[in-house]
Amino acid sequence: MKISIIIPAYNCENYICRAVDSALSQEGAELQIIVVNDGSTDGTRALLEGYGDRICLINEENGGASAARNRGLKEIDGDYTMFLDADDYYADNTVKFLTKKIEETGADIIKFKYRLVYPDGSRRDASNQLKDCGFFEKNCFKKKIYPHFINGIRLNSMCCGIYRSSLIKGREFRTDMRVAEDAVFSLGVFTDAQSVYIADEVLYNYYQTGSGLTGSGVSVKTKYECNNIFASETVKYLKSWGMDTPFTRFRVRMRPVLLTVDKIKRIIKSKF
Repeated sequence: MKISIIIPAYNCENYICRAVDSALSQEGAELQIIVVNDGSTDGTRALLEGYGDRICLINEENGGASAARNRGLKEIDGDYTMFLDADDYYADNTVKFLTKKIEETGADIIKFKYRLVYPDGSRRDASNQLKDCGFFEKNCFKKKIYPHFINGIRLNSMCCGIYRSSLIKGREFRTDMRVAEDAVFSLGVFTDAQSVYIADEVLYNYYQTGSGLTGSGVSVKTKYECNNIFASETVKYLKSWGMDTPFTRFRVRMRPVLLTVDKIKRIIKSKF
């Protein structure tokens, strides 16, 4: 089995080696590690060039994380694909665990849990995570998978998963969104998938920067607008999911409002 890992990198000289090393150290499958240097102006490019042919390095003009991911998607040749952000890193034996589960279940997608890592070295498992673990075939999606796109954010991150490459080839991340672009991308991927395995294991380390508390510096207006785009895209899928009812549409449309209110609460809390 071959696994492609896409890492967008922009001005991340303090973290990029940790991310790349965590990918290179994985065992259990042949790896294709694609790093897209998104026009970095610090020492990121030089550090990446030091890896030589151990990684596939692509240097691009700055276009944002989504554009960098899209460039990486054009190069994937693995059976499955993963996404890793430049300041995050994988747990040991992540790939070994995933390949074993793929061989056991044949799942198109495997989602796993993540841990929050802070600059002072402290860690804690995130609380807002998928709790209903196990293997789900297509006939279970209406009850077990699709509601997560309507009621919460547990399936949003593309980083906390591995995906059959045939599901994501030909797709692109939207480049006009600062947040929720992962969620929009996920809609089509999960709609086309035939099976999903939800793992109880914590395999992803999500590094928290100082701005992480309030959404990485994204304004309230931008957060609302992006989540409203996601809501509009979700509505388009409700019919194919067998969930197109007035109440469900209302729930979807309320999602950006509730997430924006939550952001405002966190901003206020951080001030006092």
